[in-house]
Amino acid sequence: MGNARDVVEAAESSDGERIAERVLKAFRSRIGDDRFAVWFGNAVRLSVEADSGSGRGQRVIVTVGSGFTYDWLCRTFRAEMAAAACDACGPSAEVAWEPAAADAVALPPSPPAEAATQARRRPGGRRQADRPTAATTSGAARSPQSSVRELSVVAQQPKGVVSPSRRPGLRLADFVVGPSNRMAYGGVEMAVARPGEISPLVIHGPSGVGKTHLLEGACERAREIHPGVNAVCLSAEQFTTAFLHALHGGGGLPGFRRTCRSADLLVIDDLHFFVGKKATILELQHTLDFLQRQGRQVILGCDRELDALPDLGPDLLTRLRGGMTARILPPDYDVRRGIVAAICAKRGLTAPDDVVQYVATNMTRHARELFGAVNRLEATSQMLGLPIALDMAAEALADLVRSSARSVRLADIERAVCKAFGIDSGSLQSARRARTTSHPRMLAMFLARKHTHAALVEIGSFFGRRSHSTVIAAQKAVGEWVAKRSQIVLADAAWDVEEAIRRVEDVLRAG
Repeated sequence: MGNARDVVEAAESSDGERIAERVLKAFRSRIGDDRFAVWFGNAVRLSVEADSGSGRGQRVIVTVGSGFTYDWLCRTFRAEMAAAACDACGPSAEVAWEPAAADAVALPPSPPAEAATQARRRPGGRRQADRPTAATTSGAARSPQSSVRELSVVAQQPKGVVSPSRRPGLRLADFVVGPSNRMAYGGVEMAVARPGEISPLVIHGPSGVGKTHLLEGACERAREIHPGVNAVCLSAEQFTTAFLHALHGGGGLPGFRRTCRSADLLVIDDLHFFVGKKATILELQHTLDFLQRQGRQVILGCDRELDALPDLGPDLLTRLRGGMTARILPPDYDVRRGIVAAICAKRGLTAPDDVVQYVATNMTRHARELFGAVNRLEATSQMLGLPIALDMAAEALADLVRSSARSVRLADIERAVCKAFGIDSGSLQSARRARTTSHPRMLAMFLARKHTHAALVEIGSFFGRRSHSTVIAAQKAVGEWVAKRSQIVLADAAWDVEEAIRRVEDVLRAG
């Protein structure tokens, strides 16, 4: 009897595996191989509960991700997975989603074997030669500690090369994804999963929105899914210091170049730091060219878009635009709420939902404010010996909330518009009616109505002693431009109006 039961159970298990394979194949067909490789890879597990005679049909259980990754994947791909289950099992099939265990492989994982093979090919189709690594030469498996140490420039770096400092724990699995940063997050996932295809990748956005987290997380993820990869993570200041030291005899240029050009993944933060450093810019340009020819990946971070960095030179900017650029906006409410909840969970703090909501609602400028708020709550709770509650949070964070909600003045609006588009100070108050002046003036009036409490008469008076009806007309006109996604003339160049507004607001947030 026991043997017969084993045979039946084995048969049922085999049937379930075949059904699960059919569902997965149908799902992959629906969303596409590339999208599946980026978001799922090998870290999704499907199991099937056979119909027990109840007539309810087969139940497909999807186990994938954890925390916010699980929530996002479930919301985004629920319909496609349900349709795939119906395709493979019939219309009565049910789908249930479950988060993976905490120690499961983080999402997205490595791409399938074929994708990984293609990722190692050069653009010309020739396979890149495998270089020996510590893991292959010693025969020992690489430990997490050893891979962390490799974030320094190289294991045997030339004298004078500065190793980057890094904070522990910056992993892509901990990055909270939302509408404000999803494009940048997806770009990093693609760059790591399929090196060289979208190189260089430039991530840009104001301070405190998570650029450094993504860049350092890219190195950690690369080591997870491509064992033996040589990932080099530097700030622009470290790159410049090391280059100048090598240039003036501290170890020599060959050693410095060997450090950066032997990287499979080169990550450089604070690209804007290179402005005005012609020799360093030329060295970076040659480094990019070399890595591009080898089919390797470069990821860069900066605090503004490439159009705002003309001093990097047309040659370097052309190369950077040949890859992919992705903006990170200040975190929206859902992202801020997720960040606060994640910080509390990581520290073992019990914060009620109304406290998490209060912090996410009032700390709106950048993620660092959220960390500071949680630090204040934790310290206050320990000092007073009280649990974290809404009344205590409101009192403890009162000064931080006032600072975060600082008022914007009309002079701030004028300064931001002039700085964002290179307009001469005072031109917005002039009597000129040319579009190169009237369009930025109208934009400034629109933003003054949006971000200040100034009266119509006060706004009109500030921008050239104009009437309140002029301010109303400007606000209406810009609103229509936004609705029609029109282009406006700013500093002798045409701009998408929404992009122009975001650019000015970035300057305002930076202070």
